[in-house]
Amino acid sequence: MSDNIQNVCNWLDETEEDNLLYDSDDTDADPDFVCTNKHNKIDSESDTDVDVHINLSSSRINNASVASRSRSRSPFIRDNSSYYLGKDKVTKWYKESCTPSNSRTLRRNIVLHLPGVKRVARDVKSIIDCWKLFFPDMVIDEIVKCTNIYLTKIRTNFQRERDCLDTTREEIKALFGLLYLAGVLRSNHLNLKDLWSDDPLSPEYFRAVMPLKRFYLLLRALRFDDINTRTERKMYDKLAAIRMIFDGFVQRCQAVYTVGENCTIDEMLEGFRGRCSFRQYIPNKPNKYGIKIQALVDSRTFFTSNMEVYVGTQPDGPFKFENKPSSIVKRMITPISKTGRNITIDNWYTSIPLVNELLENHNLTTVGTLRKNKKEIPLCFLDTKRREKNSTLFGYSKNLMITSYVPRKNKNVILVSSMHNQGVIDTDSGDQNKPEIITFYNSTKGGVDVVDELKGEYSVSRVSCRWPLTIFFSLMNIAGINSQIIYRENTGNVITRRNYLRSLGRELAKEFMINRLDIPTLSIQLRSTIMKITGIKKQPTQPEHHGTVKERLKCAYCPKNKNRKTMVCCELCNNRICKEHTSTICKSCQTGSEEKSDSE
Repeated sequence: MSDNIQNVCNWLDETEEDNLLYDSDDTDADPDFVCTNKHNKIDSESDTDVDVHINLSSSRINNASVASRSRSRSPFIRDNSSYYLGKDKVTKWYKESCTPSNSRTLRRNIVLHLPGVKRVARDVKSIIDCWKLFFPDMVIDEIVKCTNIYLTKIRTNFQRERDCLDTTREEIKALFGLLYLAGVLRSNHLNLKDLWSDDPLSPEYFRAVMPLKRFYLLLRALRFDDINTRTERKMYDKLAAIRMIFDGFVQRCQAVYTVGENCTIDEMLEGFRGRCSFRQYIPNKPNKYGIKIQALVDSRTFFTSNMEVYVGTQPDGPFKFENKPSSIVKRMITPISKTGRNITIDNWYTSIPLVNELLENHNLTTVGTLRKNKKEIPLCFLDTKRREKNSTLFGYSKNLMITSYVPRKNKNVILVSSMHNQGVIDTDSGDQNKPEIITFYNSTKGGVDVVDELKGEYSVSRVSCRWPLTIFFSLMNIAGINSQIIYRENTGNVITRRNYLRSLGRELAKEFMINRLDIPTLSIQLRSTIMKITGIKKQPTQPEHHGTVKERLKCAYCPKNKNRKTMVCCELCNNRICKEHTSTICKSCQTGSEEKSDSE
């Protein structure tokens, strides 16, 4: 009997050695990973086995020992295992976190650069100056230069040269101002004739800034590169028509503002149905067809920090990049690399290797949803038939935590995070028992979607068959959002987006309107409207003769069929007036009328 007891003890010792060897293999696979699991219970369990099986025959003891050894080496998950095994039979997710719940903040969750406006933009206080941080005068001058090149090309198509004159910086800014004001009125899809109509219900501001025909011409001629050299640049860049303006805009966004601790990466779709080699179809987007733009956005302030237009496969050259989701993410995080921030992404971008690489090489944590076809996910995390509603499974590796949550029957959500290290249930979720990681994901994932919503609410976009113009409209919308964020943080003034864009549009058009007062042939109605809007009492430069001239010309107010000619001119606007359209007033009454209008 003593020999049997000794044999049992020897077999148990061999089993424990096998378990230790198996655990050491796991440690070699992940040498830096330390986990405090419950293997220390093996000794007590072994003692119990000795007491229970002390009287068994040697054959039964031998069979039990073989079964125990085979279980310790089985690659499949058992209920009593300390980890879950992924579908690839390699990735291990331990059931218990290796980081104590009361430990201090992990180094990877410490933000190194404080968010907010950078020094170069802190002294900017006015609305127009905040906007100029993104579209400075040198950019406007470049647009004027490229637009004039195109105007020169098409000028021969006009009978009169004055119908296709070159544009100026003030006129282009006035054009942008009208686009912002049209967006404030939510009339970006309204017929422009309704905005320039003489109807009392139509806004008089648009007619005061520029004629409708000129507005049409400028939109048609607006260019962002030299059309004479575009063919050469298109050989290595599909985005050549707006590359310089787009890249410069992105660089200025990064130069004036530091995003917060939580950012999100997602795609925008600028609605476009014209001819474009990289037009995309996304059925779950409102526009469905359009140009896809990847964006990095602050999840709290909704400041857009980085963007990239998806153009498909580029020709060989400096702009040829990989379009894999992981490659896109690594390009988008360039302005925040090594800063300890967190990135929230959806399942189109998320993968386990990407999350590890962002943490190890870029010091960025990641929270994202996982597609269920990823090989690192354990099968039990995908099984919903045997799980209750609102139940959660947590798995832990060296730096990651994976979560499977069942919000309703036969439906589950898989998330992975390098930011979280404890499986905590959010008590504010009530009976839903949501994990804290899902609450965090929901609060930070919508940055790009909110920017899309803000852009669409007061959009400057107009229907166009030119994709560079569609992209530029998107830049204008984002400039309106980003500049308001700068303005709010620099001044502390909380102003609605509608009022901010209205003030911005008026400031952009004001200088050009004042210059229009120098036009001697400007109608009295437009002149009075401009003076009322700008608050400036300015009369046109008058010729030396007043009242009468030697040459007889048609009356400015008589219909053409009357053909009335006169030598009398108005003292204010210098228009020809016949007796029917002339009123006599004494100087005292004229002085009183002017004083009354000034007081009003």
